[in-house]
Amino acid sequence: MKRTKMITKTITTGVLGLSILAQSAVISNASFAASLPTDISGHWSESFVTSLVNQGVISGYPDGTFKPDKAISSSEFLSLILKAIGETPTAPQVGESWDTPIIKLAIEKGIIKQNDEFALSNKELTREETAYILYNTLSQKEGFTYDQCYTPILDQVIFDHESISTKYRDAVYSMLQKGVLTGNQNYFYPSQTFNRGGACVVIERVMDKEKRANPEDVCNGLAPFAESRYPKLSSTPRVVPFVDGKPVINEETDFAELQKHTRNLFSNWLRDYYDYEGYINSEWKSPYYQTYEKKKEAVDEYYDTAANGVNVLYNFSYEDLATYEKDLKYYKVSSHKIDEWINNRLTWISNKTVSMESYFVTDKSLFYLSSDNKNRTRGRLYFIFHLPSQEAIVEDVSLKVNQWYYVDFEVKTSQYMGQSDVEWTSADVTLGGQIYLSDFIPLEPLN
Repeated sequence: MKRTKMITKTITTGVLGLSILAQSAVISNASFAASLPTDISGHWSESFVTSLVNQGVISGYPDGTFKPDKAISSSEFLSLILKAIGETPTAPQVGESWDTPIIKLAIEKGIIKQNDEFALSNKELTREETAYILYNTLSQKEGFTYDQCYTPILDQVIFDHESISTKYRDAVYSMLQKGVLTGNQNYFYPSQTFNRGGACVVIERVMDKEKRANPEDVCNGLAPFAESRYPKLSSTPRVVPFVDGKPVINEETDFAELQKHTRNLFSNWLRDYYDYEGYINSEWKSPYYQTYEKKKEAVDEYYDTAANGVNVLYNFSYEDLATYEKDLKYYKVSSHKIDEWINNRLTWISNKTVSMESYFVTDKSLFYLSSDNKNRTRGRLYFIFHLPSQEAIVEDVSLKVNQWYYVDFEVKTSQYMGQSDVEWTSADVTLGGQIYLSDFIPLEPLN
C-alpha cells in the first residue's frame, strides 16, 4: 500500500474558453426581420445570431441592424429565456408596461424572485446577473443543482472570483462548469454588462446542449493543481462508546459525515459526476449496457469490488493462504513491485505474528462516477492491529498495536488488463487505488 510521497495531480478546469461572454443577451419585441441583420457580418456572435433569427427566436431593429454589442436589459433577456423554454407571456393589460407580463411569468416559473433587483426595474444586466437567470432556468429545465465540489477548483481558475457577489457565485460557477458561460484570460468580469450578441450565444446553449462550450478547455496553459492528501496520525482522538473492547459503529452518523467530504477530489477534470442511481440512468456509450438491469449489474460490480477489496486488504486472519495470496495479487494489481510486500504479509500471517481486524462502513449511496470517469466508493475504515504484531503501519504511518482507529477514503475501481500469474481477465473489475479524505483518527472509549 506504499506510494511515493508528495505526488501532485493537475486539475484541469476548462472553465476558460476562448471568449468569456462578458456580455450577452438580446431580445427584441419587434417582428422578426425579413432578412438577416446588416451589422453582424464578421462579428464573433454571427453564427448564433443567424441561427436564432432563422428560428424566429429573435429579430433585429426596424432599420435592419441588430446592434450585437449593445447592452441588453433584464426584461429583454427574460423575454428571450422564456421563448427559449417554450413559454409565452400574456399580452400586457391596459395600464401595464410591455414587460410586466414577462416579469410576472419569469417569477411564476422560478427564473427570478419577486425581490430581485432586476425584477423591479428594467436595467442593463451584468454578467453575474445573467448567470443567475441562466442557472435558475436550466436547473429547473434539466434538473441539476450546483455541486460545491467545483468551488475550490474554480476559485483557482477565475482570478477575479472575489469580485463575484455571494448571491450569484454558485450560479456563475455552475454556468461555467456547464459550458453555458465561458471565461476570458481567466477572468469572468462579473459586473460587466451583457450584450445582445452574447445573449444569442447563451440562448442557443440553453436550447441545444451540443452548442455549449467544452468545460475542459484550458486558456493560456493554466493548470491549477491540488496536492493529494497523505494521511497523518491525528493528535485529537475521538471519544465513542465501546462494547467488549470494540467501538460502537453508528452507520447513520458515519454516512452523514462521509457525505460532507468534497467529491471529485484530485479528479483532473471538471465534468459532472453521477451518484449510484444517476450513473445507472445516464447514457452509456457501450451498446451492451443500454438497459437499466445491465447497467445496474455493472455498477454493482464496481461497488462490490471496492467493499470486498478493502475487506481483503485490511483483514489478516486467513486460514487459506493460497486463496489469500491470489486475492492480494488481484486487488493489488495497480501497484508495482508488490511481491515482497505480499510474501512478507503471507509469512507473518502463517507465523501468526500479525493480525488486523477492520470494518469498512459504506453504502451504495456513497458510490459515484467521478468527473475523470473513475468509479469511486467512499467509506470509513475502522481498524485495529492485534498482538502479536510485527508491524502496525498504513501508508508509512506508524500506529499503535491494540488501538482502534478510523480513516475516511474513496476506493477507485476499474477494469485492467489481465496478468499472466493471476486468474482474471481484462473484463474483471479490481481496485485502482485509494484517495484519502481524512487522517488516522484514534478512538477512545467513553468512561
